[in-house]
Amino acid sequence: MPEPDDLRFEWIDVSTHGEDDQWIRGRCRHLTPIPVRAFPTDELVAHLCPDCDQQLLVD
Repeated sequence: MPEPDDLRFEWIDVSTHGEDDQWIRGRCRHLTPIPVRAFPTDELVAHLCPDCDQQLLVD
């Protein structure tokens, strides 16, 4: 089996010789971060990754 199609995450091949392919989900790639804005100033304070719920810093 090839690498899984879910591009949101890195995939790690943990197969051993002679067995079927086995993949485990690795690190999130944070492809669709959502901006988090302060109220009432509307200042951008962070980003939130909806795939892994990690808060990301503003660049």
